[in-house]
Amino acid sequence: MSDIDISKIRQIDGALLLVFQSLVRHRRTTIAAERLNVSQSTISHALARLRLLFDDPLFLRRPHGLQPTIRAVELAPQIDALIDAVGAALGGKVGFDPAVATRSFRLATSDFLATLLAPGLLSEFQRQAPNSRFAIGLALGEAALRQVRHNEVDLALGQFLTTPDGLDAVPLFTDDYCLVLRRGHPSIVAGRIDREVFATLDHVAVSVAGDYRTPTERDFADRGLSRRIIAAAPRFPTAFAMVATSLATCIAPRRLATAQAGAFGLEVCDLPVGLPSIRIVAVRRGIPDAGVDWLLGALLAALQTPQRS
Repeated sequence: MSDIDISKIRQIDGALLLVFQSLVRHRRTTIAAERLNVSQSTISHALARLRLLFDDPLFLRRPHGLQPTIRAVELAPQIDALIDAVGAALGGKVGFDPAVATRSFRLATSDFLATLLAPGLLSEFQRQAPNSRFAIGLALGEAALRQVRHNEVDLALGQFLTTPDGLDAVPLFTDDYCLVLRRGHPSIVAGRIDREVFATLDHVAVSVAGDYRTPTERDFADRGLSRRIIAAAPRFPTAFAMVATSLATCIAPRRLATAQAGAFGLEVCDLPVGLPSIRIVAVRRGIPDAGVDWLLGALLAALQTPQRS
């Protein structure tokens, strides 16, 4: 080990590592100070030492808070591992006690999963981890995976074609698509909609991009079925509200449609053709984290929580 390495190691203490970790997770010095039970000036002084130590700004001030630099993003998983290793050496194992923990968790997912999972997840936090909290941001596909890789979120939830190196995918549940119509819709016969009627209905599509392209369009075409889309909404609750006051219909994930049907006055019907299943996974960084382990368990418990509709 060189003299410069020894010199730098001498400048590091556990408090600096905890400050760095807290700033990565919370992005605000005030919140980091609150979580670590120190003054804001202590956080600012520690950040100045960290910048000198790593010869990098590490965090840039933005209107929404602190933005980690590329160097900080690279360091984050290494410093997390160091803190876990120190904790294991001192306490015999790395753990997470939800009853006393004060951690802030972050998740990236779609509109439909946020609407489906948030109520049950809130119940689990209130029941098991009253001093911790969670925030859900909307992100899909590669954008969500990138947030996991950069340590911007703890979990990405959704459908992903591949799982990049360094990340792990944990299955959550499998769902299917259904048809949603207003209660008492004249086209429903014996609780069903046939192919011919389906093709005559007006459809509300759900598209985050604000256009009429959805993941199911090619699947319908492959099955010789088309639909007439007359409107597009960015979120499922918006589409449900439109369907509830019209003769239009909407294709939605069954779990979400079933949970929301009562609130919007909707009926849920099978599609006249089968579409590929919706396979939802949670993607995490491939490093030990007892807090994320607990969060995954809380998500699975949230899926079992009955939702009021």
